[in-house]
Amino acid sequence: MAELVIEDVGGGTRIVRGPTNLGILEARDGTAVLVDSGNDEDAGRKLLRRLEADGLRLSLIVNTHSNADHCGGNAFLQARTGCRIAATREEAAFVENPLLEPSLLWGGYPPASLRNKFLMAKPSRVTDVLAPSGPIPGMELEAVPLPGHFVGMIGVRTPGGVLFCADALASAEILAKYPVFFLYDVAAHYRTLDFLASCPAELFVPSHAAPVREIGPLVEVNRRAVDRVNEVVLDLARPEPSWEDLLAGLVTRLGIELNHSQYALVHASIRAHLAYLADTGALATRFESGKLRVGCRP
Repeated sequence: MAELVIEDVGGGTRIVRGPTNLGILEARDGTAVLVDSGNDEDAGRKLLRRLEADGLRLSLIVNTHSNADHCGGNAFLQARTGCRIAATREEAAFVENPLLEPSLLWGGYPPASLRNKFLMAKPSRVTDVLAPSGPIPGMELEAVPLPGHFVGMIGVRTPGGVLFCADALASAEILAKYPVFFLYDVAAHYRTLDFLASCPAELFVPSHAAPVREIGPLVEVNRRAVDRVNEVVLDLARPEPSWEDLLAGLVTRLGIELNHSQYALVHASIRAHLAYLADTGALATRFESGKLRVGCRP
């Protein structure tokens, strides 16, 4: 993580700009709350150095979800400051047991190639289990449910109307580079996009896009990206390919370069798209000669 680039948006709220945008919120008692903690110990060290320079004591980290680039600084910061860590019940399991993420993606105990820093943060202790919606206890902050990308993701709304919306949205540039943006639950993600399109906020802060005051255009960019993956899956499913042939066809058509981590992410996300399309009646599956075949419903 490079040196911190911080944008003060008023009301005691600052945005730490970077590959993953984070939040620093100054509480009335002079303590600080972080919205996410960056991707590793180095990120945590730089955040702590900045807080100390500003005369702030870290009291709480609110993790929007458990992906390593959002909670990778937790362990260092908690060890140095004794701060509390808050997450929803589902995400807390992954924060405390990081092996669960590559296990979920792989569908079993993951190989060493997936037990990496990108998919596994160092474990930290969640002290505050949050409801997915409503006030964050003891703070002037609100948890906002944003399901879809991961198992129990939330956003964080400040009293000044800033909404940190985690990985519910990505920039057009990221979606062009990674056309299959990871989704755990496609139907829930569509609901989250609908919610954000009509959600009142003074400023929206996606983790992987520039902060904006008008969220509608970015919502539509993300909706089109999900629609496109569904359309490609349906097109490839017409001759009833095996699951592996469908996956290979999609990777080829979308120009995705695979390594072990990307394979696991794309593999799991396309299975989520298959589940969505099967549940909506667009796809059917059957087994033939030990292979799962996927086909369009007539």
